[in-house]
Amino acid sequence: MINLEFIQKFQVPEVAYPFIDHMFTEQEIQFVAEMNLDVFTQEDMKNTGIQNTDEFIQNSYRRGIISIVDLEKGLYKISDFYGRLDIFSISETDTYRSFPEEAREAFDGWYFEAYYNGLDGDPLIRPTQDEILPLEDVITFIESQDRPVFLNYCDCRSLRGECGLPTKTCITYKNGINSFVHRGLSEQIDKEKAKEIVKKADKAGLMHTVNPNGICNCCGDCCYLFRGQDKRNSLGFWPKTENIITMNSSQCIVCGKCTRTCHFGVFTKNGKILVEEEKCVGCGICVQACPTGALKLKGR
Repeated sequence: MINLEFIQKFQVPEVAYPFIDHMFTEQEIQFVAEMNLDVFTQEDMKNTGIQNTDEFIQNSYRRGIISIVDLEKGLYKISDFYGRLDIFSISETDTYRSFPEEAREAFDGWYFEAYYNGLDGDPLIRPTQDEILPLEDVITFIESQDRPVFLNYCDCRSLRGECGLPTKTCITYKNGINSFVHRGLSEQIDKEKAKEIVKKADKAGLMHTVNPNGICNCCGDCCYLFRGQDKRNSLGFWPKTENIITMNSSQCIVCGKCTRTCHFGVFTKNGKILVEEEKCVGCGICVQACPTGALKLKGR
């Protein structure tokens, strides 16, 4: 039987109703349903029947059931299903992958719409600071950082998960409260490991997007940034890009590697390689794939 109080407070969408028992414990459901304070303390939790509050706080924070409001004061709040699904997909992957394909498609569709609706609706404003960069610029960015660096699973590919490309590829410098790092869901790495990850991602055909908090290695079909770009019709503007591809036809041997690498159909093989520059996002993964150096990035 569905606990309607829990559904309402945790903002659970209908698509998740059949899977609530897989995503939440009975204790978590009861706690959320009975907690009537917007902000609460550990002592307040005991009033909902929680006995071992230290263990419950640790587990429910890691699982995205609660979030921290003020760490020093010990203040918490109930999280929401959007945050829990994100955490669930990257930390309990086997359980999530056991859901029927149509259910996972529905979860992914719901999550993307929630993500998209949270963006600034003004088409003249870039809603995030993400920038598409070629491999060498990403390496330079990594070298320039003196902050601790961590590795996460890609939530986009974990949620959608049908492209078959690597998922343990997201590099983050964000380690404050309520982050994956602070919740204990990330692996700490060093600069050399970070560079190794982006190089392997590049060889696998993943694009690189950088923002002040980290680096994503993106595919064209799962990534919310590029799906959002398509829906906003913002190619060339958001995610930010300074580059576009150009080809020296005299160096091209028509091997077709660029056609297999590009996520956006920029290249067509028809006796020769045809290039539709207007489709290019400037990621540069085709440049790395080209065996003759026929492809270069130029200023947009």
